[in-house]
Amino acid sequence: MDDTTEQGFPDPADLECILAALRLLTEAQHQGETSAADTLKDGASVREAAAGAGISTNTVQRWGCKHGWPTTEQRTGWEADRAKRDEWTARLEAASAVFALLGEVVA
Repeated sequence: MDDTTEQGFPDPADLECILAALRLLTEAQHQGETSAADTLKDGASVREAAAGAGISTNTVQRWGCKHGWPTTEQRTGWEADRAKRDEWTARLEAASAVFALLGEVVA
């Protein structure tokens, strides 16, 4: 603190340093959030992104959702994958039922 500043009143130069640091912090936070979202949009999993960045999966997911992840294309792809899995599950269950019946007939 210089001699011209009264105690209790911050030096304007000190205040400007604090405000500049807060602006940088805000920008860094935004950059981290958008980078995480871009990583997810590029196809990385939440777990991969979190592990690579050293942050929690909840944080990665929250930032991704905040910045447009998942994309419409990703949602559509996930729904198609889910439908394929459901179809194969139904087929396997039907085949298992047939084999169970065949086993009962043979026995």
